[in-house]
Amino acid sequence: MNSFKDEIDDAINDIEYGVEKVELMLDHPISEINQVAVIKTHTKDNLELLIKISLLEGYSIIEYINKNKCNQSEEGLDLQKSFDSLPNLLMYYSPEFQKQFGMKLFERLSNIK
Repeated sequence: MNSFKDEIDDAINDIEYGVEKVELMLDHPISEINQVAVIKTHTKDNLELLIKISLLEGYSIIEYINKNKCNQSEEGLDLQKSFDSLPNLLMYYSPEFQKQFGMKLFERLSNIK
């Protein structure tokens, strides 16, 4: 069975292709709770997301900052929602990640013969 750190590393590796930057926030106060971690993600559509990773509760948003207010609205987004995977969370909040995910999936499926 993988350790929690391995789970976090795998989650980060799963999204690196579709975001500008992702980092584990070891000094965030919530990270001191057992089996909870926080990552900071900068998306390609100029969103900054603080994401809580919990073995019990899944993936959820702690902080949502839209640095491009005029181009994208968080109206209608459920910021209390939990997800079973980091890619699913990013596809919900970031249209650009959703596009990158689709292209990556198409690329992988195109290579299957």
